[in-house]
Amino acid sequence: MYDRYTMFCERPELEKFMSAELPVDDFSSYNAAPTQPLPVVAVNRKDMIQFFHWGQTKQMANNKTLSPRLFNLTSDSAFQRPAYKRAIQNARCLIAANGFYVWKQVSKKQKVPYFCYYQYHTAFGIAGVYEEFEDLEGKSSHTFNMITVPAGNKLGAYSDDMPAILTKKMADHWLEDDLSLDTAESLLTEVTDDKLLMHAVSPRITELENNDDSLIQPAAPSDQFGNYTLFS
Repeated sequence: MYDRYTMFCERPELEKFMSAELPVDDFSSYNAAPTQPLPVVAVNRKDMIQFFHWGQTKQMANNKTLSPRLFNLTSDSAFQRPAYKRAIQNARCLIAANGFYVWKQVSKKQKVPYFCYYQYHTAFGIAGVYEEFEDLEGKSSHTFNMITVPAGNKLGAYSDDMPAILTKKMADHWLEDDLSLDTAESLLTEVTDDKLLMHAVSPRITELENNDDSLIQPAAPSDQFGNYTLFS
């Protein structure tokens, strides 16, 4: 399950990668989480970065725990179930990111978070799908779901899956108007974690009120007994 990621690169880099305009002066988050409005580019409006709620709006969630199915969509499900196949055909989006967190199980009761990123914290995209609906006040609103794919060699020791991270070329392809289901499925098989860097970070990311650059700073990981150590 992936329920935290980051986007804190400078506005020009973000706009260049997304090939779209950011409609606010700036945006950054070191602790992006479900229900928050976060920057995406939708296939039906590729010139503008919009803010869609991840999984569900906070108002509709009403402080209840969200099902992972609302914010993580496995590629297997995406290309097997009719509703998701329609979303892949008509409602794809690109999620703006430059890092994400994965948890390593170190004991029966303890997990240690790791921050995953590219060198220089450069921007990348994550494949997603979105949905438009009327919120509780009757206003048009949008949510998005992050697509995950089987984990690669680096992340396989931490999780069975990983976000469908896309390079610039892959991201542009993902948002093509005439992208077929077969081509979309083939594109996601090209996702790799080979160039990712990663290090252990503080479990402070579990608290949503924490949102600053200290969250991505290296911290001592834990051994299998839950004791902090200098070795990962």
